[in-house]
Amino acid sequence: MPGRGYRFIAPVSVQPAIRPVPAPTSADTLPAVPLVNRKVLGRGELIEQLSTLTLARRLLTLSGPGGVGKTTVALALADSLAAQSGLSVAFVDLTPVNGTQPILGRIAFALGLSAESEHPLHNMPPSLVSRPQLLVLDNCEHVLDETAAAVEALLTNAPLCCIVVTSREPLRAFGEWVHELGPLQVPDEHEALTAEQAVMYSGVQLFVTRAREQDPEFSFNDSDAHTVAAICRKLDGNPLAIELAAARARTFGIHDLVGLLDGSFRLQMTGLRTALPRQRSLSATLDWTYGMLSADEQALLRQLCIFNGSFTIDGVMAVVNIGLPDVRLTLPMLESLLDKSLLGTFDHSQGKRFRLLETTRLYAREKLVRYDDVPRLCRAHAQWSLTLLEHARQDLEQLSQEVWTQRYSIEIDTIRAALTWAFSVEGDRQLGVELTLHSSPLWLRLSLVREYQDWVNLGLPRQLEEALMDRRQRMRLLTMSGSILMLTYGAGQKMREVWQLVSDDAEALDDSEYRLRALWGKWNDHTCSNRHVQGTQVAEQFLALGKDYRIADCQLLGKRMRATSAFYMGDMKTARQAIEEALGAPRSRSSHIIDMHFDQRIAAQSLRAQVQLLIGNTGQAMVALDTNVEQAVALSHPATLWYTLAISAIPATLIAGTLHKTRRFLKLLKQSSERQPLHIWRQLTCCYESILAIRQGDPATGVPLLGEALQQLRNHVETPLHAMLHTEYATGLAALKLEPLALEILDELHVGAVNNHDRWYLPEIMRVKAQLMLDQPHDYSLEAVRMMLNQALETAHKDGTHFWAWRINTDLNRLKIAPGTPVARYSPAMH
Repeated sequence: MPGRGYRFIAPVSVQPAIRPVPAPTSADTLPAVPLVNRKVLGRGELIEQLSTLTLARRLLTLSGPGGVGKTTVALALADSLAAQSGLSVAFVDLTPVNGTQPILGRIAFALGLSAESEHPLHNMPPSLVSRPQLLVLDNCEHVLDETAAAVEALLTNAPLCCIVVTSREPLRAFGEWVHELGPLQVPDEHEALTAEQAVMYSGVQLFVTRAREQDPEFSFNDSDAHTVAAICRKLDGNPLAIELAAARARTFGIHDLVGLLDGSFRLQMTGLRTALPRQRSLSATLDWTYGMLSADEQALLRQLCIFNGSFTIDGVMAVVNIGLPDVRLTLPMLESLLDKSLLGTFDHSQGKRFRLLETTRLYAREKLVRYDDVPRLCRAHAQWSLTLLEHARQDLEQLSQEVWTQRYSIEIDTIRAALTWAFSVEGDRQLGVELTLHSSPLWLRLSLVREYQDWVNLGLPRQLEEALMDRRQRMRLLTMSGSILMLTYGAGQKMREVWQLVSDDAEALDDSEYRLRALWGKWNDHTCSNRHVQGTQVAEQFLALGKDYRIADCQLLGKRMRATSAFYMGDMKTARQAIEEALGAPRSRSSHIIDMHFDQRIAAQSLRAQVQLLIGNTGQAMVALDTNVEQAVALSHPATLWYTLAISAIPATLIAGTLHKTRRFLKLLKQSSERQPLHIWRQLTCCYESILAIRQGDPATGVPLLGEALQQLRNHVETPLHAMLHTEYATGLAALKLEPLALEILDELHVGAVNNHDRWYLPEIMRVKAQLMLDQPHDYSLEAVRMMLNQALETAHKDGTHFWAWRINTDLNRLKIAPGTPVARYSPAMH
């Protein structure tokens, strides 16, 4: 019966006819208003709005795809109007009828009119003309013209009559007000919800309610919330689909069910035996609509399923081929599919975009493999995707990063689908390589690093294919591979080998841009491996080459490279000068040689804040750090945010002792990076959490966790923060009364910092070492402690790190005041 789709209402009362009406002569006895008793979920506010709208407009059409609940909302609306406004309600299901006279006869019978007249809606008795009446016409999509004529006549001749129509397509009748019924609410993919929070979404609430009706022992707890939300998302929030899936939870369990829904299983799930045939499964629901399409519309729907995600009119015209003499003739059919609720649309910055619901796409895909040339369609889609990426590459020269990302990020599903086909057995590997290379800005600006690495690896030649691959293609793929390794691990032998191959290919091809890319990659490796002398040399080579070839943005990047190397070598004067020159250098919008990894201006500002801190401008540095983080968040570029937080803001606030800022920045880093399986950011996050525990008086918890994280860093990752992180570890060990081990670590750090010219943290290493020496009076004299502090002070003055000098002087002054008193340990309170 109509109304059993998903949600139910209290009984609707029907007023008796004004005068006796002969029983219908047709074998199809007209149904009464459905009497159902389950609560409507997720539509309460909408029904209130539609009640007011129906009285004001008189003709309301509820449109939407099959299973979305048009009949249920119409019945709830009728109940509301009957209760609030005293309208008598008549209900007519038009599913089984076809043609004008059967429709008129059904409507006339429902209203208590004689159906024997040729035009029963034109000559109405005064009693009906003066009676407030609500007529619900259900399932009209197959008789639109006849229904439109009938409702126009009724509205003209019965001025107190209101009409609610349900149809997958608007009537286009005079005075019609169309409301497209949307899906139920479902949580966003990235929302972390408890069970209590999840059932606040109407889609999840419906699933849980129906699952419990089928299985009273069905439990829904916090660990189930993510899975049930995923089921509801996969079913597009469609109420009928959610009900059908909930009925299967008892058999398959929710965790297996979410996987089964990826295939045709969702189309074949069946519902109540008493439901209308077209409501017993999603496949039957779609069969009903598909059967009403013309042959060309059916072909268009089938071919649109090639778009995995949203698409544009340009995409349709480039990919679809249904045998028409002019591809533009598909546009009216596209509009028809939209009217029939088979296609959705939404606004984007570049205009209208279209999308198929996932269930509709799966249905169309099953039809596609039976009727159409799938390989041709897949190739056309992949070639269109490459054209799209070529336009995106050109726009790198014209658009800001924010605008570019907003414009093209929506195409990521299109690119995924094209790459999947291109690297498949039936695909075109050469086309896949071009797609991989052209799509690099999109993957990297969205910080989908690991996924892009998989595509790059598919494109790189296997050993037997090495000699057959174009050298320029190999160079470009290796560049992408090196960049991904840098974002994942920071440095390492594999990365060195990759950048050397890029350098060799660039020299052989005389390609200056890729020489610069190779130098940048080598510099990153040197910096993360704390080989700062070599890093400085590479930075100077980069600047010289960029000047010779006059490539845009080389000054910004090259001078940031110079400043960074100088900073870690403890040369604050050079670092300060170089970073100011970098920030003063002109920057073009085409800074895509390297800015796909981090925004170079924000990265430069982050380094400047670190320089400001160590030269003693602590207040300026703290303000700058806040500004940099705000800009990185606003940029919506995750990798830039990770860099700003993990390499600059969090270390700087730990050094300054402003732990309230550290906690805030660390929370932001965890939220942004927790879904990215990138080793360096995950391990740095663990280190900072452990250091906070130690600083906040819980070394028993923090020290083991920090030791484990540092071991993971040593195994897989290198970082220029090595000295700082291990000094914090030594401090934690000392808090656990393990001073000899702590001193051993500090001795190694001291020697390494001197040998590698990694001096930026050297004064602090020596100061902490002096603290621990003071705690070992049997091994170290007071004079030895004072000598160590004086050496640290001399180093700080030489390097221009006045922040360290202030801290060292504080300890020296304490020794002068009370030579027998231990030097006070550094704490945030000292600032």
